[in-house]
Amino acid sequence: MKSYRKVSLILILSLAAGSVSGCGAGEEAESVKNPYAAAVSMEGTPVVDYVVPQLLPNVLVDTRGYAVGDNKAAAVKGRNLPEEFRVVDAANGETVYTGFIEDVTWHAESEQFSGVADFTDFDKEGTYYLECDIVGQSRRFAIQEQLYERLFLENYERLMESCQKRSLSLSEATALLEAYEWYTAVFPDEDRDQVPDVLKELRGWVAYTEENGVDSGEEALYAALLAKFSYLYQKYDLEYATDCLKRASTVYGQVQNSISKDADSFFALTELYRATGLYTYRKQIEDYKSFFENNSSYLEEKSYLYAAMTYMATRQKVDVVLCTAFMENLMERAEEISKRYMDMIDPVTAKNNGSEDLLKCAVELSCANYIMNNYQYTRITEEFLHYLMGQNLESVSFYESDESRVGYMFLLAQLTANHEEKE
Repeated sequence: MKSYRKVSLILILSLAAGSVSGCGAGEEAESVKNPYAAAVSMEGTPVVDYVVPQLLPNVLVDTRGYAVGDNKAAAVKGRNLPEEFRVVDAANGETVYTGFIEDVTWHAESEQFSGVADFTDFDKEGTYYLECDIVGQSRRFAIQEQLYERLFLENYERLMESCQKRSLSLSEATALLEAYEWYTAVFPDEDRDQVPDVLKELRGWVAYTEENGVDSGEEALYAALLAKFSYLYQKYDLEYATDCLKRASTVYGQVQNSISKDADSFFALTELYRATGLYTYRKQIEDYKSFFENNSSYLEEKSYLYAAMTYMATRQKVDVVLCTAFMENLMERAEEISKRYMDMIDPVTAKNNGSEDLLKCAVELSCANYIMNNYQYTRITEEFLHYLMGQNLESVSFYESDESRVGYMFLLAQLTANHEEKE
């Protein structure tokens, strides 16, 4: 009997200790089966389970870090918030910066506050974490020179590896070429032969695709890619570029009678028209005008978005009304995103349809920013990146997913280009 009471007492004390030592201030928790329950339970008694907390920080940071010279802010959430925050050097535990939590907001639905810890003024390279009384610490993050450049190259190299393995999809190859056109200066030329590496790799990808073909239904998009590649490659190898343009015209011609008016077909028409200036392509482009009237939702489809950018950039004769409509619709979309982006990435009550939705908005902002350089659009793009890399409710980095690498490429290329311009 004494032995039984002793075991029971040990069990009770162990459970009490576990519940105290496992819970950090302001941390979230998930249920995990008690691994010791079977060992201490008497035969015929119920298995005891208890909650072991999964530590989720209430100080939310971009886990990949912040760029020297750029804005740096974290989100803080909790039932109660302190007035101050501290930036702590992860190497030695010393506080290197102190600031006040600002823009404190009460969220009735989740019954907690959120605020902003802005440490833009602190600009020393290193690895740090943020610390607040009551709510605890953030995950570690870096402050680095050329952070966006490094992230862009990291993402770019993953795409180049897929290109070399011939596993790059047609949509990825098209987006890669599109990003190169908009942000040429950030794409490397490692062997310094004056031909950007991305064009050389895509030339090999095109040759492989010519041998193996494209999936049914992708012919129009492939024609658009060939025409765009021809246009961008002509100053490096005019003969090969001309062959690509002829091939693009042939591919589009072969499917022209069987395809309807859709985004990929319109994209192909704009690229073929820019490269050739032929009236037949211009006339087919103008046949789409009624579709674009009183309609800006078409910009949500990547091929229409790319096509609009090509049409606005061409030096060929254009329909001024159509060109103006493209520009106005794109700017309206950008302003709409600007008005609601804070709700989309609020660290406590974010309202978005996932990372793909945010990346799509970032690409639209990149287009608008390409046409009219706007500091606000760049800042919003930067905020999207911080949210996607950990400054969200679950402190999750969505960046590691290969499924979204094209979206990150546009986002990072824009931030890299703007950062280089500032320097």
